[in-house]
Amino acid sequence: MAKKKASGGKKAASKVSYHYKPDNLTLEQWQIALRRQAAEKETFGIREMNAKEYPGYYIVNNPVSQNVYRVVYRGAFSAWNYCSCMDFKTSQLGTCKHIEAVKLWLEKHHKRVCTDIPAYTSVYLSYRRGRKIRLRIGTDNAEEFRKLAAPYFTPEGVMRPEALDYITDFFRDAIRLNDTFRWYDDAMDFILEQRDKRKREQFLSESNADILIDSLLKVRLFPYQKEGVRFAYRAGKSIIADEMGLGKTIQAIGTAELMRKQGIVSTALILCPTSLKYQWKKEIERFTDTQAVVVEGNHLKRKELYKAEPFYKIASYNSVANDIAILHELQTDFLIMDEVQRLKNWNTKIAKAARHIKAEYAVVLSGTPLENKLEELYSVVQFVDQYCLGPYYKFIADTVIKSDTGKVMGYKGLNAVGEKLHDILIRRRKKDVALQLPQRMDKVLFVPMTEQQQAMHDELQSNVAQLVYKWNRQRFLSEKDRKRLLLSLSQMRMVCDSTYILDQKNRNDTKIDETMNILNQVFENGDEKVVIFSQWERMTRLVAAELDKLGVRYEYLHGGVPSEKRKNLMENFTELPESRVFISTDAGSTGLNLQVASILINLDLPWNPAVLEQRIARIYRIGQQRNIQIINLVAPSSIEERMLSTLNFKTSLFEGILDNGEDSIFLDDSKLDKMMESISAIVTEPEDKEKGEGREVVHIEDKEEPAETFAPAEASDEDTEPSEDTEAARLIRQGVSFFSGLVQTLRSPEGIRSLADSLIEEDKETGKATLRIPVPDKESVIGFLSLAGKLLSGFEEKK
Repeated sequence: MAKKKASGGKKAASKVSYHYKPDNLTLEQWQIALRRQAAEKETFGIREMNAKEYPGYYIVNNPVSQNVYRVVYRGAFSAWNYCSCMDFKTSQLGTCKHIEAVKLWLEKHHKRVCTDIPAYTSVYLSYRRGRKIRLRIGTDNAEEFRKLAAPYFTPEGVMRPEALDYITDFFRDAIRLNDTFRWYDDAMDFILEQRDKRKREQFLSESNADILIDSLLKVRLFPYQKEGVRFAYRAGKSIIADEMGLGKTIQAIGTAELMRKQGIVSTALILCPTSLKYQWKKEIERFTDTQAVVVEGNHLKRKELYKAEPFYKIASYNSVANDIAILHELQTDFLIMDEVQRLKNWNTKIAKAARHIKAEYAVVLSGTPLENKLEELYSVVQFVDQYCLGPYYKFIADTVIKSDTGKVMGYKGLNAVGEKLHDILIRRRKKDVALQLPQRMDKVLFVPMTEQQQAMHDELQSNVAQLVYKWNRQRFLSEKDRKRLLLSLSQMRMVCDSTYILDQKNRNDTKIDETMNILNQVFENGDEKVVIFSQWERMTRLVAAELDKLGVRYEYLHGGVPSEKRKNLMENFTELPESRVFISTDAGSTGLNLQVASILINLDLPWNPAVLEQRIARIYRIGQQRNIQIINLVAPSSIEERMLSTLNFKTSLFEGILDNGEDSIFLDDSKLDKMMESISAIVTEPEDKEKGEGREVVHIEDKEEPAETFAPAEASDEDTEPSEDTEAARLIRQGVSFFSGLVQTLRSPEGIRSLADSLIEEDKETGKATLRIPVPDKESVIGFLSLAGKLLSGFEEKK
């Protein structure tokens, strides 16, 4: 019965596959059929506009996405059909699912298709076979418009290239001829875009352009970096895909500064992985005289920060994805997208959100060779120019070789792809610019800690602060205190790497992920080899485990490896092409010759600069031909950062002590005194933290940043009120200092024990404990007791 019923009705149309082209259809026919199929599935709201004033105009509403599209339909395959959606503009099919939906609506309602030539004349942007400015002459004053248009348009109605600079003269005269003449926004935007590009090219040809580029930043750019700035400036929107270590960041900043100083842009937005936000901030403030603000906090705070005064705003991809879900779009003059290869899939939430950022100019940075993954290349190019590589279906058909099962077997037509990308993508390898590079390049990469790491770090810092406070008050530390001081300092450094070093049951870290990101770039870029150092064997073990997951060959040296086996490890690393990584602790660093490597990653920095140079010496010798790169991973707002900025590696104080755990230095109180002064600098927060800049804490989705936290610090005279140095003011200062220190002390069991040790004296013979409180003099105690008595009396009277 079912078969008869089906045969008696209308024959159902066969479903068109989204993955395979039917043999009976051309490539374009297949794509049009897919869009018609999509239109049949979806429920659109469609209404016709004023047929007299706007013949053939329709409004199409998508009730699911709430998007509204403007459609013009004047018959099948009409050159004047149009839709405001991006698929129509990029597919080169002359149709889209919205136009197909209008066709179905007209058929269903038996409405007449308007194929008449409109009375008015218009200038529009054609998207068929590439974007072109075209003229459509209406029935009113047709002959006069043809004469007027001759100097500006070809007989086929395409704008002449030489007319770009004076096409607005035609617009003026056309309106005078007939006030119904119209031009469309996308056509005008295209004209202005081409004019703007011509102006930028003209500037770069002038002699003062080189002078301005030379003075853009506080540091001198290498010649290839200047070329990168010029390229990105000329393109307007570009991709810098230089090999890792060639300074893509500084080229992007240089381009932004050139556009800012030329008065082209007034704001810049930087999108980057969460772990790199403060790295960008430090680089901007190091290379320029411009301020940068990190967009973080809850959604309302981030919304305000996007409008903040500083030229540069820095936001993570996760934050922007969350914000666009609420705001729907963001606008900026200049957009920088860093590490874009981490976005992977073009259809991810983050990639989709990034497409809702409107920017006049953009620089996209990628550290991997995009030509090795054409599908990924296409996705990245979409951020810069959605028209450059043509429609995706055609790009895949022209470049990807697939088996009968759909598996990618190889690529073709790569030269044609390269020609299309010539004006928007620039990529240099180290070997291409080796003569311009210094033999050794050192980079500090700031990698924020997780919330758990920061909490453990702060607790350990509090312990050290109490011991410093005790030393400052008594000029004495017991042997137990001294050992606890060394242990806390070492553990603070361990936590900067990973909580796993202290507790193998709980692992919280970010340096491992950042290390793997660096290694993945190295692996994809070529055959360079990498040496990785850490003071902690457990940290190197984590790196080894990640390389095991990837199936990458590595050599692993630590203190437990017998000396007779070390030679084999070095030989394997030197001679085997597949051995890409050498992992080592400082215990195994002496006597190594690893000059086959060109990159060294320090997961942590030793106190002693001699130990650091010893690491570097494993791959670097003065006079060698190979350029090497040193990458130091440092946790911001931590003991590691203050080792760099405050201590600056004071060798005389720390050599052989904190690196090796010896405490013989404590036999000399004068050395201990100097050391405690330096440690005090380590555990005291920098001044900018008091100005409201909170610590960066890594969150998985970056939805809301934590409240600002502060380390203990004694109040200074400049920080307190009243301003007059009265007895009351001094009393307030002393009270604030006392209670700040007391609260900090009572936050941890170790602090409480330390306070008790300093206040309680125990008789060794009798075991009797006595409370001992240091006081300035007897009169101060009498005054304090008198004041306390009056306060208590007043309290009793009120009762």
